[in-house]
Amino acid sequence: MLVTNDQVAFEKYHLYPTTGLLNDPNGLVFFKGQYHVFYQWNPYDCNHKYKEWGHFVSDDLKTWQRVETALKPSLDNLDSAGIYSGAAFVSNERLYVFYTGNVRDKDGHSVKSSQMWAVSDDGIHFEKLGELFPHPEGFTKDVRDPMVWQGKNGHYFLILGAQHTDKIGDIIVYESVDFKTWDYRGSLLGEQLPDVRGYMLECPGFIEVDGKQILMFSPQGLSADPLKHQYENIHNTGYVIGHFDESAARFIVETKFKEVDQGFEFYAPQTMIAPDGRRIMWGWAGMMTPEREKAVPTIKEKQWVHVLSLPRELHVNSSNELIQKPITEVIETTNLEVFDGVDVGQYRIPTSDDWLIKFGEHAILKRRGNVLVFERRQWDSGQVETRQFSGNLDNLLLVVDNDVIEAYTDDGLHVMTNRWF
Repeated sequence: MLVTNDQVAFEKYHLYPTTGLLNDPNGLVFFKGQYHVFYQWNPYDCNHKYKEWGHFVSDDLKTWQRVETALKPSLDNLDSAGIYSGAAFVSNERLYVFYTGNVRDKDGHSVKSSQMWAVSDDGIHFEKLGELFPHPEGFTKDVRDPMVWQGKNGHYFLILGAQHTDKIGDIIVYESVDFKTWDYRGSLLGEQLPDVRGYMLECPGFIEVDGKQILMFSPQGLSADPLKHQYENIHNTGYVIGHFDESAARFIVETKFKEVDQGFEFYAPQTMIAPDGRRIMWGWAGMMTPEREKAVPTIKEKQWVHVLSLPRELHVNSSNELIQKPITEVIETTNLEVFDGVDVGQYRIPTSDDWLIKFGEHAILKRRGNVLVFERRQWDSGQVETRQFSGNLDNLLLVVDNDVIEAYTDDGLHVMTNRWF
């Protein structure tokens, strides 16, 4: 089984909760000989009213163990209503995690966010260290999802998704010389990327891949463009390539914003660096409208909802485009030659011909020339919707799980993640 200490496996290839709701991957890190994947988790219900950090560990990236919750709400007026998204950083053989604490009023409305940190010596048990700094002026309560790295100048930088009081999204940056006291440096983007700000930018990530610096983030509130097949989901995730100016604390954008995944469900990705230097990314395969989420069949059947994507190795090609492929540890394919009755499995489709695969009664994946189309009858409304992309489809990789489908072009330029029931 993928999760070796579970009694029942809900998925074969994707990490899942045993009960309740899973969403964003958090704190992805290799620490003291083990891979750690933390995740947003409400173990008590299939909604977003409560969050703690669930925790998987692995020795080999092939099989995982579910271990005790890493962080739970405990601090009045700081994180009493939830341990929200954040990241990990290893310093002096200690594992530090940074997260957003949530506070709700008596009616259950979120009223405050605080940026917090905690530390562990073994990667399992954590001591909370309190609030990092006061809430920045000029922003609503929606400031969240800290991510930390150490710059080439030796200073530490922390970025956050944020919403200005005029309801425009941004990413803000703090700097520290001692890892304890943080100075506010303003907007990471300045006036750049005005067309993809939306009303909020979530889950920012600054990473380096193949010598290139990448800023990844998840805008909320972009207008869909069905003609170009972009921004069609409720919220979206994308990236730009550029470089970080450490003295100015600004990311200088050099490419257009491009979506990471062309399917229905992919959001809030985070990455880790493996011991061999690979940059590995997981995302949340569950971003959908509240109405659709409430109607996901796994809730009624087993009282659980949502999964993480496959772990993907990242590269950048000579055209400054992000390449994504599942890590070799999780892939063992066979060639697909018969397109009827495709079951759970991993397949290569080595053909230049058109083809069509039906998944149950409500989902179809088909190739038409160089266009891949996923067609799905939505379980909440009965409406038929599609997602598609154009690319090199002659050696497509298809991973079919119990209710997740991921498709990858051979060159890694296009990826599509979809739920199906």
